[in-house]
Amino acid sequence: MDVDVCQALIGASSVAQLEDNVAALERLDFTQEELAEIDRYATDSGINIWAGSSEG
Repeated sequence: MDVDVCQALIGASSVAQLEDNVAALERLDFTQEELAEIDRYATDSGINIWAGSSEG
């Protein structure tokens, strides 16, 4: 049986992308509205992106 596997690789594909990603670390002070919007997308898709960090 042939099985096709598809994976998403997350990471920078250029120096400019890497610089943008690192620069994002300089702004971690999200407003409550921004955090609520992030949570909305994280939970609407059925994935709890915070599960690992909240199981401490």
